[in-house]
Amino acid sequence: MSDRQKIDFTDKDRIAVIAPHPDDECLGASAALLLAPSQTDIFVLTDGSRGFKERSFEEEAAVRRAQFEAEMEYVRPHSYTWLGCEDTKMSQHPEIVRQIDFTPYTIIFLPWTESFHPDHRYAAAFCLEEIRKQKGMVKGVSYFYEINAPFYRPTHYIDITGIEEDKRRLIRFHEDQKEQENITLSLNAFRGAQMLSHPETIYAEAYLRVDEDSYPEQSLAACLKRV
Repeated sequence: MSDRQKIDFTDKDRIAVIAPHPDDECLGASAALLLAPSQTDIFVLTDGSRGFKERSFEEEAAVRRAQFEAEMEYVRPHSYTWLGCEDTKMSQHPEIVRQIDFTPYTIIFLPWTESFHPDHRYAAAFCLEEIRKQKGMVKGVSYFYEINAPFYRPTHYIDITGIEEDKRRLIRFHEDQKEQENITLSLNAFRGAQMLSHPETIYAEAYLRVDEDSYPEQSLAACLKRV
């Protein structure tokens, strides 16, 4: 990953982070929350109600929202929006992402179309479809972020060395997703170890830029073949 390009936030950037579940925003794109919170808007698509089997769906949805809002109180982003689709039902609700105006953003972070979780894949495909519809007005560059499933060939990175413990703190707000902490930081350490030309980078988040020349030509159906 030593030849990957670095993403640098500027004062003029407006950043959108699309989180299929309440915790994906800090697992995959914590750099935006930690380095440019006042410029970052977060959109949580589902209620996370299937995240802990020891509770009813209604109880878990309330717990996940409380955990997320505690994280937001700590981060203090520019804004956050809870859209509340039922967890695991993203495939049935493309209208959820139609509520998002992508036009103000210069950087858009999306889940990956080949992520393990179907909600992630559908969320990515639906968002890309909506961005295409708003094309001409959308100023931003879109990047996929990785969670659990690593990219084959990441194109960009953000060095999070020195703020990795802050990332760990964000993840710990989501107490019933405890397994994600070690998985995520291990992935970030693996990405850091790949930065051979930047040995000072110990932890890194990897990103995959959406190819504006070829990706928009794919139909929504093609995006969802892998779902």
